[in-house]
Amino acid sequence: MYNICEYFLYFMIYAFFGYIAEVIYVAICTKKITNRGFLYGPFVPIYGFGAVGIITALSWAYRLDAWYSIFIVFILGFLLTSLLEYFVSWAMEMIFHMRWWDYSDKLLNINGRVCLRNSSMFAILVVLVLYVLHPYVIIPFVGLIASLGDLWFYIISGIIFSLIMTDTVFSTIKQVNISKIIKKLESMALELQRSVMDAKEEASKKMESLKDYLKSTRVVKSIKALERQYSSAKIKTRTNHLRLSLKDFMNKVKDKLSGEWFFWALLKKNWLYYQIPQALIRWGIKMEKLYMLVKLRT
Repeated sequence: MYNICEYFLYFMIYAFFGYIAEVIYVAICTKKITNRGFLYGPFVPIYGFGAVGIITALSWAYRLDAWYSIFIVFILGFLLTSLLEYFVSWAMEMIFHMRWWDYSDKLLNINGRVCLRNSSMFAILVVLVLYVLHPYVIIPFVGLIASLGDLWFYIISGIIFSLIMTDTVFSTIKQVNISKIIKKLESMALELQRSVMDAKEEASKKMESLKDYLKSTRVVKSIKALERQYSSAKIKTRTNHLRLSLKDFMNKVKDKLSGEWFFWALLKKNWLYYQIPQALIRWGIKMEKLYMLVKLRT
């Protein structure tokens, strides 16, 4: 029981140190203080698990009476921390559909989960932990707490354990809710994409129908007749107030019926891609009222 509490305190201390290191590192990179980690409290559990795992797995290498022992610790620390970081990144993304770090833009990365630079930094931290921090800082600090007596040692460990478990429960609930929101947003995005594609296809069909209509009906004859009758007529456009001949005006209308921009123009008008083409058709059918838009220039 004593050893369990001892290693639990190791875990909490390193999780706290990891949080401080993360905040300082990110503050240097981004020039602002941000809350790092999964939990509400100032702890990053991956550092706690990593430190306890390294202390347990590499203590034999630290005790080697050889000049190359530090290199063995560095290489094994590089491999073990990389495996841990990759697994935690993958597991949390599978559970919560989120990534807490992404190294995709870093040199020599693996799926954006681990990279050469950060793994090398963690390997250096492993050397510092085993050769400096743990034997000269952490062990004496935990020994100071243990000197209060077994009862107080267990009480302090129990209180900290209760706090961290409560934090973990509420943090997990928060992240589950966030993952649900992300799933909902992804579903809405796919639905919107399908709606846009359907609307685009429908609008494209209506534009083709309107083009065929302008080519194959009596509108063509009416337009040509009007062009002959009012060869000097000018139509004032509503947008830029240009005065165009009837022929130029119809060419402008036909040009507007082609191209991607027409579809998006229809979407901007509250998705009224039915009303606008139908209004143009009605305008074409009632060509006899065109004189209301025509101003004769003598």
